[in-house]
Amino acid sequence: MNARTIIAAVAVVLAVGLPYWMILPLLTDFFLMQAMFGFVVYMLEIALMTSLIMAIIDGRLRLIMAAAAIGFLIGVAPGVAPLPTALFLPMWLKAVIPSILLGALISRGGKAGKAFGLAAVLMAIFLAMTYLQSGGGLVEQINHMNDSIEKMITGPMGGGYSQDTANKLTDQLLYMTRILTRLLPGLIIMAGIGQLFVAFIITEWYYTRRDSYFPGFGPFIYWKVPEKVLYFLGVVLIARLVINGVVQIAADNIAFVLFVLYAVCGLALAEYALRRLRLPVIIRAVFYIGLGLMHIIGLIAASVAGLFDSYFDFRRVRAHTLG
Repeated sequence: MNARTIIAAVAVVLAVGLPYWMILPLLTDFFLMQAMFGFVVYMLEIALMTSLIMAIIDGRLRLIMAAAAIGFLIGVAPGVAPLPTALFLPMWLKAVIPSILLGALISRGGKAGKAFGLAAVLMAIFLAMTYLQSGGGLVEQINHMNDSIEKMITGPMGGGYSQDTANKLTDQLLYMTRILTRLLPGLIIMAGIGQLFVAFIITEWYYTRRDSYFPGFGPFIYWKVPEKVLYFLGVVLIARLVINGVVQIAADNIAFVLFVLYAVCGLALAEYALRRLRLPVIIRAVFYIGLGLMHIIGLIAASVAGLFDSYFDFRRVRAHTLG
């Protein structure tokens, strides 16, 4: 049995059985078990996405479409489906469709950036649907965890904090909970796009090790956000300032996702500069450790660097790409 057959078999098994392994976190009310099963599902989704992309690139599109259709029918069939259709559908869409689209575009010679961008947008839409279906439960879990920590701080087992210290810690906890709750859709979207990204990187690694051509993202030091995204970000920020309510929350989450993207490309710019300076590996490691210790300030600095580079193109990425 060759590698292509194994990959196709994994894709078929995971796609057909998706309605059953997707429900693992819902089989228990114990938080730690839910977290463990959630991690298992997260890794299985990466395996599914990777195998789908590879199988389609290997010319198994019809087989993959059939397996995905069977998994879908099982997930929506009355009396058989383990989940309500309203909950299952966005989860199935998120796990299957972006990967099939990405594999199909790559197999037809599409550029990696555009193909992944389209798949990521679809992923974001499907994850937004998932949040609308189950986001309330996640918010309740966050609030429950917040209440438990608050009781630990203010209760008799709170470590002997003074009243002022306990109040400050409680206020900080409440502030962080508000931020986490507001940006929860964006965090969920980033988690899903991260899965698709890992699947794509594994696929690129697999084909390049086989000495096969694969239209990947190219060297990390040349990663750059397209300039057009900057104008979209401007529209999002204007909408956030002008319109309140749901639109403002949506704008916050879209801006958060884009700033993370700019931060990644900002790190690519930093790595480019460090290599141009020919600094030793230890100095580069100290730089990244220091950036990480800065936490939110480091993220903002990387995002700003990536944002400015998307417009000014400090590394001449456009010329490099054309050349």
